[in-house]
Amino acid sequence: MEIDIRTQRPLIVFIALLTGMLSVASADEIEDAEKEELAKQQAFRTGFEAIVDDLNDGSLEKLARAVDQQDLFERILGLRLISQKVKRNFIESYALSTDRSAPAFKDSRFYYLISTGFTAPGDGVKATLLGLESRADFGRAVVRFDLKNLQFSYHVYDLRLDKQGHVVVVDWTDYADGLRFSESIARPLIMVAPSNAAMRKLLDFQNARERDLFQFGELLKAARDRRLDRYLELRDLLDPRFQRQRIVVETSVHLAKLVRKRRQMVAGLQIMAEHFPEEPLYSLMLLDYYFPSKKYEEAFQALQRLSDALDVDDAAMEARLSAAALVMENTADALAYAEAAVAREPGLELGWWSVLSARAATSDYAGAVLALQQLQQQFGHDLSPEALGRNRAYAQLLASVEYAAWRESLK
Repeated sequence: MEIDIRTQRPLIVFIALLTGMLSVASADEIEDAEKEELAKQQAFRTGFEAIVDDLNDGSLEKLARAVDQQDLFERILGLRLISQKVKRNFIESYALSTDRSAPAFKDSRFYYLISTGFTAPGDGVKATLLGLESRADFGRAVVRFDLKNLQFSYHVYDLRLDKQGHVVVVDWTDYADGLRFSESIARPLIMVAPSNAAMRKLLDFQNARERDLFQFGELLKAARDRRLDRYLELRDLLDPRFQRQRIVVETSVHLAKLVRKRRQMVAGLQIMAEHFPEEPLYSLMLLDYYFPSKKYEEAFQALQRLSDALDVDDAAMEARLSAAALVMENTADALAYAEAAVAREPGLELGWWSVLSARAATSDYAGAVLALQQLQQQFGHDLSPEALGRNRAYAQLLASVEYAAWRESLK
């Protein structure tokens, strides 16, 4: 049957008008959604930048206030088989009081609890926000901490917005210890009185024998009491399946670090490298084993895994990759990483040391002198022949006419 389009024209016009109205409505809704998303992204950035600024002022107060206490306690206590008595004592000790006469927030036990996840603010520590991304009400932030002796640590924060649009810190991962904060608090609570059920939940295999669980429990108690020698003795007597468990391997390192036994810590890191060589969470820790052991290729790969996990651009990471490439005699890559580091962050001291070393290794003595100028002017270093001569890598630089001319210009 043939349809006369003239008789259908009113209907066609109506459909066209309706489609246009829907298109306009849809466009308005999309625009409103985009505006809302941009507003939330700005709320994340404004709120978290204030937290980082507070850290750099030597305070944890804004970060601690941003933590949802009830949610954090649930993360620590909810899914783990911690004894009821230990749970009650924990809550009574660290819950914030609603009593107006209670001590100020910075004097509270909850503030102290949060502070255990940080190197003391103001103790020569600088926090740098490397990246912040968000979608709807959830966000992720990466912060680098510049420590003493040109060392670095990284935190990755899980964030959300509350109904008032304030940033809430959900939890964070500390790459210096390879643990989430909630996990670092929960483990000692399990170790207070570890039940068989709780210990079984820590293992990645089933059918553990009662005798092995008893020995495992004694191991956890040794860690609880900070008895490193006893811990290591018990660990070496365990069934190999237990020795390979993450909690055993990690605790070997953490406990040695806690009681400041570097030799035992490095030995623990060697075991960690054997069992978990590709775990990004351990990459930063493993550098303390790889570099002293001259395992430079492994160190380079660990840094790359860490960089991929953080998923942000970072001048300190580029400077450390430069150092690893240089000791492997890959001078072209070492120079490229070093130049990228100072271009990205001109005020990063390690970047200029990396540039100095890479340029000296490539016989760019004029460029090396420019790096020396930055190290002297920005960071006040003594770059005399006596100071630099302690490093044999600078021997040819010290003998160069460029270095001699620079020293003469300082007189």
